Amino acid sequence: MSKVAIMTDTISLTSQEVADQFSIKLMPMSVIIEGKAYSETEIDLAWFYEQISKWKEAGNMPKSSSIGVGAFLQVYRELSQRVKAILYIGHSSKFGMSSNAATQAKKMAEEELPQTAIEVIDSFTVAAGQMLIAIEAARAAAGGNNLPEIVELTKSLVKRVNCVLILDDLSLLAKGGRIHKARPWADSQITNTALLEASSSTGGEMKPLARSRTRHQALEKLFEIVKERSGSGKLHVAINHADAHDEAEELKKLTLSRLPCAEVFITPAYPVVTANTGVGAFHFGWWSEG
Repeated sequence: MSKVAIMTDTISLTSQEVADQFSIKLMPMSVIIEGKAYSETEIDLAWFYEQISKWKEAGNMPKSSSIGVGAFLQVYRELSQRVKAILYIGHSSKFGMSSNAATQAKKMAEEELPQTAIEVIDSFTVAAGQMLIAIEAARAAAGGNNLPEIVELTKSLVKRVNCVLILDDLSLLAKGGRIHKARPWADSQITNTALLEASSSTGGEMKPLARSRTRHQALEKLFEIVKERSGSGKLHVAINHADAHDEAEELKKLTLSRLPCAEVFITPAYPVVTANTGVGAFHFGWWSEG
């Protein structure tokens, strides 16, 4: 049994299947639908995806709520019963207060759980990028590495991981105030596919990367960027989709045919992310061994 527990949140779009595979503790965000809060892992995704167009037309999109200090403290207590150390890898603090709440809970736990070392790391990314960092941290924990070693690895990966959002409609992101520097793209009357990035290189913010007239051209640009940044090393890739499983599988096939991949994960988007991107959006995350 690992001596270090790895935690992340559902903004990472880590599926429960992947979380179980790598023994990652998944902390759910809350989604507020018509005034009522729900844990987003309890929402039927097919139903949620179907409602998006109705909510968007009515101007009544679901809201989100960051994970509270109390929720983190409770999980720290539970995990401390079986591990000596805990590492929480949170989504970029530019998108929510969960990492701050985790840090506050850590300070409270220092007196209550003095035998348990706790670290909190801001991934400076979201979705596929955050998920890939959590997976590698979990692999290191399963391999017997101690907390300082895993923290060092994680901080290294934060600097190496890339995460690109691929979508045609930026209106929901713009309404949520997530894309200040790409606002002109959202206001444009020209139909296009945008590539937006959130990683350590952008300071954890969502910034414009490129845009193209068609989805095909956008993917060509994406692969060009991946090759430029990755050298010849094997790639670890994650693809998240919002109600576009077949297209995600096609993107996986294309990725495997165009890039040297060690592995490619596909997971669906949870409600909070989908409420900000709309259906049909993809996140493409990767890091290179080279």
